[in-house]
Amino acid sequence: MSSKQEIKDLFVAELLNTPEYQIILNIKQLILNEIATPNIQENVIYTFENLLTKDQQNILSLCSIVEFGFKIDNMNEFCAVIDMKKFLD
Repeated sequence: MSSKQEIKDLFVAELLNTPEYQIILNIKQLILNEIATPNIQENVIYTFENLLTKDQQNILSLCSIVEFGFKIDNMNEFCAVIDMKKFLD
């Protein structure tokens, strides 16, 4: 196993254990619910239960890369806006 892969595996394992990863799973469920409704929108807005610090937002973006394959670009301490077009790439 290469050093890069070893570091990636350990880093991903740590991300999966963060509270921010649980938020990503909640965002995923919201997206699935919106699609099933059906309520197709260009953007899905997820409002955080608690305000997120900049560090928490950065971790959330890393978790979104693991779960969705892209980072969430449009986010502040109150909410994240998920650009649904990124799922079409």
